Amino acid sequence: MTDALKYLQASCESDIASLQRLLRTGELLAAVSELVHQLQRERGASNIWICSQGKLFAQERRAREQDVIQCQHAFYQVLPPALAQPGYSRMFMLIAATLQALNDLPTLRLQLSDQQLSHAQAMSAFNHIIRSLLNLVFEAADTASHPEISRALIALFSFMQGKELAGQERATGSAGFTVGQFSAEQRRCMVALIDAQEQSFATFSQFADVDALACWQPLAQASREIERLRRIACTGGQSEETGALNWFSLLSVRIDHMKRIEDHLSATLMTRCREAIAVAKLQAEAPLKVAQGDSSFALYVSGADWLNGEAATLNSDGLAPQLGRSVLSMIGEQAQRLRNQAEELASMRATLDERKIIDQAKSWLMQQHGYSEESAWQALRKSAMNQNKRILDIANAVLAVAATLKG
Repeated sequence: MTDALKYLQASCESDIASLQRLLRTGELLAAVSELVHQLQRERGASNIWICSQGKLFAQERRAREQDVIQCQHAFYQVLPPALAQPGYSRMFMLIAATLQALNDLPTLRLQLSDQQLSHAQAMSAFNHIIRSLLNLVFEAADTASHPEISRALIALFSFMQGKELAGQERATGSAGFTVGQFSAEQRRCMVALIDAQEQSFATFSQFADVDALACWQPLAQASREIERLRRIACTGGQSEETGALNWFSLLSVRIDHMKRIEDHLSATLMTRCREAIAVAKLQAEAPLKVAQGDSSFALYVSGADWLNGEAATLNSDGLAPQLGRSVLSMIGEQAQRLRNQAEELASMRATLDERKIIDQAKSWLMQQHGYSEESAWQALRKSAMNQNKRILDIANAVLAVAATLKG
């Protein structure tokens, strides 16, 4: 039974170690959030600069570049050490991919300054860098082993994904309004981006805390002016001369408000981690205490009023019957708690698994047909609407076809 107590204690301490790892991951994700936001701002300014042939936002673009560089330094400071650690293989691989993407930023900026890139090429490059950072958030949500923290992570990831789609909408709209017209591809892209945002924010709403939802409520519906400009962009209507700057300003204000909610979600994640660690430490300390005696050690259950006197203690010569039952009870409680966590996590994993399937289907469509990410999403969405099925069902069907062709 002494061995049982040791392993029970080890179980509690393992919980604490896992939660402390999540706390460190939370610090990394807060830095990711800030870096993504500044990259979104640089992308937006760069798009207007490109589409205006360098006439607009030259100073703004340089200022945003410096903001990104500062955030990169902060991001590098909170990266985990590059040392082999159990369970870190995929996270480290994603970090490596992110660092490689960030290393390409100076070349991207030089090509922009020399006007060697089109709007679409520049946007694709920025999107790739931001997507690599968002993959770190998704990986954290996919591997978290505590229900409340998983809930906070899924809410954060879904909101960051929705905000990134809003940033892409700002960039795409800025390009169209700057030149005074939208191509058919840009119109399709705008429709797809708006629809995908709704999907992301719906998932966020499912997992977010009450305070975050209250903050989101005023932003959930875009303003009338944004909706008016959206209609022009999506239908190819006539754009006014000040359309680009008006659009960029309105979308920037909305995205900046989103960043405040994102900051709240990051803070909530950190709070959940600290609360869970505090509870786990109490659970680890409360079940057992060691009482030092003259001849041998003794263990007893904290707070158990039926343990009185020498006869009730567990010592090196034997085990009190009451304590034996208590140990079994504690083991049972720990097992039940872990089962409950597993059931909650399984439910949340289903949401993340759906995202994986849809992303895999989009990736295959992009490879096979040369689609952009937005076009691949739109193809899935249109097929789902035509067949009156869920996008997930269509994505599964696409992957089944891909597997057949591969075989």
